[in-house]
Amino acid sequence: MQRLKYLAPVLSVLLVAGGCAGTVAPTMTPDQTRAAAVETPEKTAASTPAPPKDTRLAGRLTIDVADVLEKPLDTRVDLVNLDGFGPTVLRAPEGKRPVTPPAGNYRAYVHVMDGTVPILVSVRDIVIPSDGAAAFLQVRVLEGATGTRPLRSFDFDGDLALDRVEEECGTDPTNPGSVPGRPMIPRVNKALSSQAGWYRGELQAYSSYSHGGESVAELVRRAEASGLDFLAVTDRGTVQAALDPAFTSERIVLIPALEWGNEDTGIALIYGPRTLPDPPGAIEAAQADCLRVQAQGGIFAVARPCFPTSPWQWNLSFVNAVQVWSRAWREVPPMSLDNLREALKIRDEGGKLIYSVAAAAAITSHSANAQAAQFWDYELVRGLKACAIAGSGTASPKVPMGRPITYVYAREKSLEGILEGLRLGRTFVSSGPDGPRIVFNADVMADGKVDVGIGGTIPLGLETLFEVNIVGAAGKKMQVLQSGRTIISKVIEGDNFFFRFPQRPKANCNYRVRVTAPADAKTGFGPLEVLAMSSPIYAQDIIEGLFWQDPNLYLDEKNWIPADRYDPVPKGQEWRVPVEQPPLKPVPLNR
Repeated sequence: MQRLKYLAPVLSVLLVAGGCAGTVAPTMTPDQTRAAAVETPEKTAASTPAPPKDTRLAGRLTIDVADVLEKPLDTRVDLVNLDGFGPTVLRAPEGKRPVTPPAGNYRAYVHVMDGTVPILVSVRDIVIPSDGAAAFLQVRVLEGATGTRPLRSFDFDGDLALDRVEEECGTDPTNPGSVPGRPMIPRVNKALSSQAGWYRGELQAYSSYSHGGESVAELVRRAEASGLDFLAVTDRGTVQAALDPAFTSERIVLIPALEWGNEDTGIALIYGPRTLPDPPGAIEAAQADCLRVQAQGGIFAVARPCFPTSPWQWNLSFVNAVQVWSRAWREVPPMSLDNLREALKIRDEGGKLIYSVAAAAAITSHSANAQAAQFWDYELVRGLKACAIAGSGTASPKVPMGRPITYVYAREKSLEGILEGLRLGRTFVSSGPDGPRIVFNADVMADGKVDVGIGGTIPLGLETLFEVNIVGAAGKKMQVLQSGRTIISKVIEGDNFFFRFPQRPKANCNYRVRVTAPADAKTGFGPLEVLAMSSPIYAQDIIEGLFWQDPNLYLDEKNWIPADRYDPVPKGQEWRVPVEQPPLKPVPLNR
């Protein structure tokens, strides 16, 4: 880790309103100092100089953060040490607090809580002296002090840093990937095919930069040989694989990604971030990272939420995806309520468990993946819009890629195309490249036109004809689920199976399809083998506010939101959707 030199010693500093830097003149940029605070995986740490031995004395610092009307603000301060030591996170819930961090030179990133999300309101350089003298960090925030505008409305690009602060620090307030103190991760978007269609790939693989046994070059070559369309390398806590010169291919889309979290609180998979998230810590910081990733066009996914070794206990909102399938469907034993913190076992007056992960954990007769699907269903019923994804977790050739596999409908075969498909919820998962494939569409008003596909939204109160096309599952069973409950169960009569069924949804709900088979009672966990499942088609009231939440386009002839230019006929594949779809045209949101 690079050590910093300073032009002159400074004993104390009083910082009121000002720019990004105080009196300290570091030789590192703010981005570099923040990057130094990010945990480094064991295998890359070997090449990183060890931090200096910590012989610092305790210092004194008074935090004083309020708005311009002197109303105290709930504050979090990240002190990034400029001498190479680790970062220090301080809380001042009442806005003012004396603290005793180690003496030294720091860059202070001052955040104010806006609800449950920290917003960056100031960046200052400070010196905390070792002679007992006090340093002061005083900030007065103008934004949000008067009127009805919340603090986040002063953050144009959604990266949770005030526009004023970005201008002071020299980052771009219109680019969510340009954030004070956070180095930007390069992201190359190269279209390998301009054809819209279903693309299949691996969303959970590890290289030698974490606990994988292959180099990035070997991992990429294996993905190409496996016939995949995309690969995400999800090393724990690092995107070093994406910075490797071997992270390139002319055949498959490579997705910069990482695994984030810990076994105690749960794991997430982050795809396409433009900045590194903070190491797992406080839940409000985790929620901020989740929102920032999405503002940057990336995907924040809950990973293996019901594995007993790492149950999901972050309780975050607004995730994009849930990994409902990791490794073989019945391979992993279920978790139990004993694996969860007591705070997640709360029950309502009727004795029902309140939290989705706890309700799923109470169903111990199934595998961890079946519990994950149940957790996902509970969250969908509560209003979450998140697609299903799968991953093998391969860390060596001993574990084949794409078993299970994720299919994504994308407008083109590119990084941005795959990320957009995930964000719009256009996915289904299957047991492998040779597993069943699902197309699921809805024809509102049953007029012979396909209006939405997987990930789309239909209105309430209108007769809708759903159509299912399943390929490669003769003799298995198709199940249609409405908000997690099976409403149709039918034997699949051939390898190119079509089925239509009418619905007139009266209340908000979701529909999804899965393919099942009887389980081998001698091996695995649970009574049912799942071979494939789709993400939902949603039914809900179409209101003006929905347009700001759902990126799909508005259909002129009718009155609902379809999937954006959804064309479910992949190029060069043997299966076809039986209903032709006319092109869709956008309509202004203020019509």
